[in-house]
Amino acid sequence: MKQCPACRTTYTDDTLQYCLTDGNALVAADTEAETIVRHGVRVDIEQPGSKTQPTQFIPPSQARGSSGTVLKVVIAILVLGLLALLVAGGAGALYYFSSSSTSISVATPTPKPLPTTSPTIDPEKERLQKELANLQKQIDEDKRAEANKTPPVFESDEFPTARVNSPNDGFLALRSEPDAEKGERLAQIPHGTVVTLENCEKEKVKIGNRTGRWCMVTYRGTTGWVFDAWLEY
Repeated sequence: MKQCPACRTTYTDDTLQYCLTDGNALVAADTEAETIVRHGVRVDIEQPGSKTQPTQFIPPSQARGSSGTVLKVVIAILVLGLLALLVAGGAGALYYFSSSSTSISVATPTPKPLPTTSPTIDPEKERLQKELANLQKQIDEDKRAEANKTPPVFESDEFPTARVNSPNDGFLALRSEPDAEKGERLAQIPHGTVVTLENCEKEKVKIGNRTGRWCMVTYRGTTGWVFDAWLEY
């Protein structure tokens, strides 16, 4: 054991060099003298001539008090740091959601109305439609003319007779209608044949270089129309 010569404190730790109370160098303990044994915290005191400052002894009560204060300070710092992190996280989340909603609203384009285009007109189709319209108009006019045509009237109460005078062709055509183009040829009446005229139109028309009327006759049981410019009454 070692003992402080000043305060007579005895230490059981032989490795100690200085007194923990007053810092005096320890000496071998006198076993016969009354000694006070202290069991404290070991503090190494720097030897003379060393550059390191001597370590002071801190009593356990003071050590506990300072440790509690440090612990409180550390807890307060941790609490403040946690609050700061929560505030920063909330601000970041608010900024993220606000920026996301803004970007979504900006990125959504407003639909534009489709441009109206005029339909393309096919010239060939238009031409055909005009031709069909003209043809239908001509057909309607022909029907109206046929309906308004003056029916043939008799020249007298008696049915006159006439002789076919067509020496060049040798016959006179008997047609289904009073028209040289539309009327179908039903028969050929030979030159010099006498026929009975049943009815004749009042209007005179010109065919070739001859002017005459269309008359209805019956030849060998077939009734049709002949042009009287080749008849002799």
